Amino acid sequence: MKKRELESERQKLFATKTEYNRMLRQDSRQELFYQNIADNIEKVSPPIYEYTFGGIEFNDDKEYVLTISDIHAGANFKTATNSYSLDEVAARFGVLLDAVDDYVHRENVKTLKVICLGDTIQGILRVSDLQLNETSIVYATVYIAKSLVKVLNKISQWCVVDYYHVPSANHTQIRPLGTRSSELKNEDIEYIIGNYIKDALEDNCNVRVNLNFDHEYIEVPIFDETAVAMHGHQIKDVSDAVKTIGFANRKFYTAAFLGHYHASGRTVAGEDGAKDIEVIVCPSFVGSDPYSESLFKGSRPACGMYVFEKTNGLVRTDKIVLT
Repeated sequence: MKKRELESERQKLFATKTEYNRMLRQDSRQELFYQNIADNIEKVSPPIYEYTFGGIEFNDDKEYVLTISDIHAGANFKTATNSYSLDEVAARFGVLLDAVDDYVHRENVKTLKVICLGDTIQGILRVSDLQLNETSIVYATVYIAKSLVKVLNKISQWCVVDYYHVPSANHTQIRPLGTRSSELKNEDIEYIIGNYIKDALEDNCNVRVNLNFDHEYIEVPIFDETAVAMHGHQIKDVSDAVKTIGFANRKFYTAAFLGHYHASGRTVAGEDGAKDIEVIVCPSFVGSDPYSESLFKGSRPACGMYVFEKTNGLVRTDKIVLT
């Protein structure tokens, strides 16, 4: 009996140490991951700001919203209709900047609202993502954060930028140790990217960075009303997105911007006086990938430009095709 009691105590101690070591390894992996991100971000040189305002009669009777969704930086693939890599990401940002430059000056835009709708990196949502990634999550995170800073800084030469970064997405969840979707929803790379952009552009008075972490959405003011933006992976019925989010927050939204679906479209969910209440599904930066093409649901890579009027709501939608 003494021997059995002694062995039982040994097993209890062993079980306690095993569980402790497992938790310690988990915490250490997380700390190492964020430390690697921090070490890389510290190597990024701060952007150089330039301003070229003066003598422009701005268009104040319209609001302009640019959406950048589903960049999936780090993915590397080639399909029948699309090819993608970090070099292609840089090339598409170049096309986007040329288009925005022309648009801002043609329309005399004073303030451009820019919404980043998540899935900024490919990540490792599932094992198949390992076959698509050309680089590590750490490198892709720093790369896209730095790229977005350069893009916003460049646009701020032509107009004031109101930037909104959605707080969560599905591909940017790191899902450590086999955790399920949104089980550790706060472990999201969007938090790192959004905060880095805010810190890097802190001294640029022409860029206002808006974040709303610890939530699933971010609110975007349009004239005297409020739209809402989120990645969209949490929404089961797109047509009811405005009502679903509004009921949850006990607020009235005039529009909802969603990414995630790698397509574009508008659904009228109701009306408010002379304005339609709309759910806006925004096009994807990455475009078609092997999965979407296997389902015959591919779409061209693009960003969306949306024009609102105070009395009529959303009056125009322009697609900026990136290839």
